[in-house]
Amino acid sequence: MKLKILIIILLLVQWTTIFAQSDATLFGHVVDETGTHIPFVNLVIKDTRIGTATDISGHYMINNIPPGTHSIVIQHIGYKTKEMQFTIAKRESKEFDITLETITVALEQVVISGSLKEQSLRDSPVKIEVLGAAFLRKTPSNNLMQSVGMINGVQQVTACGVCGTNEIRINGLEGSNTAVLIDGMPIMGALASVYGLNGIPNALIERVEVIKGGSSTLYGSEAIGGIINIITAGVETAPRFFFNTNWSNLGDRNADIGFSPFRGRKFDALFSGSINTMERFTDLNKDNFADKVTISPSVSLFNKWSFQRPAGKTASFAAKFYHENRAGGTQEFLGAYNYKPDSKVRGSDSLYGETIFTNRYELMGSYSLPGSAGLRLDISQSGHWQDSWYGTTFYKGEQHISFANLIWLIKAGDRHNITSGVTARYQVYDDNTPVTARGSDKQFIPGIFVQDDFRINTRTNLLGGARLDHHSRHGLVFSPRLSAKYNLTGNTILRINSGTGFRTVNIFTEDHAALSGFREVVISENLKPEQSWNVSLSLNQTINRLVGRWVVLDADLFYTRFSNKILADYDTDPETIIYRNLPVGDYAVSRGVAVSANGRINGFFTWTAGFTWQDVFAVSKSGSEKPEKEAQPLSPEFTGNWLLSWDARKIRTTVDLTGTFTGKMLLPTVDPEVVNDDRLSEAYSLINLLVNYNLNQSVRVYAGVNNILGWRQSRNPVINWQSPFSDGFDAANVYGPLYGRAVMMGIRLLM
Repeated sequence: MKLKILIIILLLVQWTTIFAQSDATLFGHVVDETGTHIPFVNLVIKDTRIGTATDISGHYMINNIPPGTHSIVIQHIGYKTKEMQFTIAKRESKEFDITLETITVALEQVVISGSLKEQSLRDSPVKIEVLGAAFLRKTPSNNLMQSVGMINGVQQVTACGVCGTNEIRINGLEGSNTAVLIDGMPIMGALASVYGLNGIPNALIERVEVIKGGSSTLYGSEAIGGIINIITAGVETAPRFFFNTNWSNLGDRNADIGFSPFRGRKFDALFSGSINTMERFTDLNKDNFADKVTISPSVSLFNKWSFQRPAGKTASFAAKFYHENRAGGTQEFLGAYNYKPDSKVRGSDSLYGETIFTNRYELMGSYSLPGSAGLRLDISQSGHWQDSWYGTTFYKGEQHISFANLIWLIKAGDRHNITSGVTARYQVYDDNTPVTARGSDKQFIPGIFVQDDFRINTRTNLLGGARLDHHSRHGLVFSPRLSAKYNLTGNTILRINSGTGFRTVNIFTEDHAALSGFREVVISENLKPEQSWNVSLSLNQTINRLVGRWVVLDADLFYTRFSNKILADYDTDPETIIYRNLPVGDYAVSRGVAVSANGRINGFFTWTAGFTWQDVFAVSKSGSEKPEKEAQPLSPEFTGNWLLSWDARKIRTTVDLTGTFTGKMLLPTVDPEVVNDDRLSEAYSLINLLVNYNLNQSVRVYAGVNNILGWRQSRNPVINWQSPFSDGFDAANVYGPLYGRAVMMGIRLLM
């Protein structure tokens, strides 16, 4: 009922804003060289906040345009950015059709993650992988986690077989080593990291930028293994109104709604809401535990404002709220649970269940200071509250992060582009564990950084940078960075990247194995911060063919070495998890090779394929004559992914077939029901299908199948499930889907 009222209110506001618009209108369509209409193209009138995006059929309309001569900038992945002039009179309605020129993939796309400023993906000395909004809609899911998992070398991992928390791993490194950014700001703290990218609707995302390897120089201590930077949709190019809903045969239901009023005035605004429920109990492996976590419900609200300022100066503000109520456990527990914090079965010692209540807010702002100095202030504030029971273990925690970044962008002559700044991060963490027995943990981390992108000649760029942070407990921390890019030819690019990382760890916020199950947690020492250094070599080769046809090849070598790595020891004592730093002289390594390719055929077929071999291990030199190498859990030896997409525009249909494959991996726990258990999972492959059909310019219906082959992991993820309150109970052995084939259907409306 509440959702229906919300939809009615949003429709009324949208209706009134439409009638309030000016009569000055520019409209038309955007096509490629073959005359094929292009959907979701961004169009912005230069030096204003006035803009829009083409609809499903490639048509657009911009209202509220002041009379005069203007320049309009047209951008879309895979096409050259175009700037055109037009003249419009007061109350005129003018048709203005646009043709874009195809380029090779997205090498001319603008990115920001490598340097905190906009630059071409081709020109960036740092290798950045980009998922555009269109790519996010090629998997039959509304879950950003599944879409990001289509990047070569990026793996989605479920951390708990009962509560279903998950994480994103880059090159085999734990999810806590990856900094998740929203519009370039590090607001996802340790307490939120176990939820990965949940709670961020795909409809709000313009693109996702991924950097593999340490990026601490620009983004601080959390970016020890890489970054995932989620760029939210620009207010001026967002749809005026959108609605998306889908449901599946497993009981998943999702709805997104949003609108963008005030278009073309001195400010623009985007309002959005999302709700998701998963309430059906499924138990295909007959262990009396739910194969899929139940959620009732998760709610996400998002609001973004953008203000028009002279000389192209930026001023924006965004706010996001997320609420989630998740539960997993036995059928008896979930049948008695009413999804309320005061439920009598929470913490029960007879019915096993795990319940997590989460509330989270995020505030973000960016403001370009007046004048010509190129100063920009980015600020953010976030708060996260968690109230949870893991069987009879109660965990309650909260974390608050305040962040400010004053960035100074300088162009020194024709060769130097300097990014420098001062940063401050203040974080407060408190919970009911011994970690904060003496009071909340408060850290103030000020820092300074500088980076110079030096163009040596037309072929060579050298990027060097350094960061100096001060931690109240660990003193000064220095993080250097060095990257180089060399254009071997016009279509061949060689990049070398290196850098260091530094990260403090909180066990209970990052590893749910410390809370789920009945192993005793032992922290054997005062844990020191993890430190790392990394180096990577990448080669990018573009093969240009005819218009609308191309092939891009990528090859990467990567190596990351940790000292003071904190490892969970499951083997010394089967009834405990022992957390400790590696001894002096011991180290941990993530190394490997990644190859990928993507291309376009005849303008209608696109494809991608990627393969990563990785070796993630720890080396112990103490207590033995020769070093001992030990593989790390949940890091498969190889992973891969592929995509085949067919855009049949004449029949208004797109078909996307996606797949992943995952090699064997070491599991955290020995299963006593498996004879001579070697703790190795089996290799597996998942295939997904999504079909979209455009009913008209505004309405799209779609249907898809996740896991067409119906593959499920053969091992039970819950060890000793018959006795969930015993010492041998453990829920950490999750390495693949626990449920089989899932069919989903949905409808999307854009106006």
